[in-house]
Order: sequence, then C-alpha cells, then structure tokens
Amino acid sequence: METKSLKVEISVHATPDQGHLSLGFLNSVLISQIWVIEEFFVDESGDGNITSLGSYPDSFSFPDMPSLLRFHDFTPSNVHQQIKGHFNDHVLSRLITDHIVVESRRRDLPQGPLLITVFLRFTKKEYIVLPCNSAPQTTKVEGTCAVCLEDMSDTKEQALCQPPGCAPLFHEVCLIKWLDRHDSCPLCRQSTNSLTNNPSKALEELGEA
Repeated sequence: METKSLKVEISVHATPDQGHLSLGFLNSVLISQIWVIEEFFVDESGDGNITSLGSYPDSFSFPDMPSLLRFHDFTPSNVHQQIKGHFNDHVLSRLITDHIVVESRRRDLPQGPLLITVFLRFTKKEYIVLPCNSAPQTTKVEGTCAVCLEDMSDTKEQALCQPPGCAPLFHEVCLIKWLDRHDSCPLCRQSTNSLTNNPSKALEELGEA
C-alpha cells in the first residue's frame, strides 16, 4: 500500500516589463509548474526507518507549458479572481495570490508594467510500506541474497530482511531497491500488496504533515 502526500513550493519574482509581454500597459504574470514524484520506503519492523528511493518527474500530471495572465493592477481581489479561474483550487489560488501581491509591492520596483514570474513545484510523496521481519543476529544464515547474489552468512555487515509470509531472506538494502522497481517478492513472486494493508501510525502522522 502506498500512502501519499503533496508538497507545494511557490517562488515569485517581479521585474519591469520592457514591453515584450505587457502590450504597453498591462501587467503580466507568467506561471510555470513542474510535478515531481518522490518515493520513500518505510520499514515497519523495528523503529520504522524511512529510506528515500529517489525522485523523478511526473509526466502524467499537468503539462509544463507556461501560462500567461494579464492584469490591469495587482489588487488582491483582481489577482485572486484570475488565479482561481486558472487553477480552480481555492487554497492554492489564495497562496499564489498572496505571493504575487506581496511581490508586486516591492519598493525597489519602478513605475510601469511588471512581469511577475511564478514557479510552482508540486512534489508527490509516496510512502511504500512493507512490514519486514529481521533475522536474529544469533541466527546463522546460509546462502546468497537473491537480489545481489552475494553471501549472507555475515549478518553483522548488512541487515537482513524477510517479507512476512515469505521464506527467503534478503539484504534489507537490496530488498528496498528491488521494491522500488517491482511489486512482488524477488523469489516467490508473492505480491507485496497483500502484505501492506496497515500502514503504521507513524506513517499516517507523517502523511498528514
């Protein structure tokens, strides 16, 4: 099971419009956005360590083509009306509006049309939860890890992990990397979905953050 959360970062910068976009008298707001997926692995055994699996662009969300909006002035009501019509999201529109209005009132800006660039970065955080039974340190483990094919006899070097309901043991790091690309046990091919129906309380709290 994957628990998801969304983080939004907003950066705004105003410069004098030299007439390229202003049409001579209108202010311009150029909005660009990027969507990124960041994956995490949560080990519910032990202390619930969270390991980042990396991030990558989410090409299936909104297109990254910039949007250009025109404004006679940067009064909050005027800005919010257009921004809300563009995003159709009250909370996000209010946040963007506040940033634009504050930036437009910078004292170092000259009189005349402004070009305000808005950059939005949306990060989808996905938490992959897999309960994992660690092998006791006193247990002598024979054989190799099916992922990296290296010897597992020295349990002091690397933590070992056994997915619930599965017999095989793996290096914990190897299993995390495997689950970043697959949705089943490396050996028995049992789906991990049935093993991850109950995310820990700590993960639920993290998802609300």
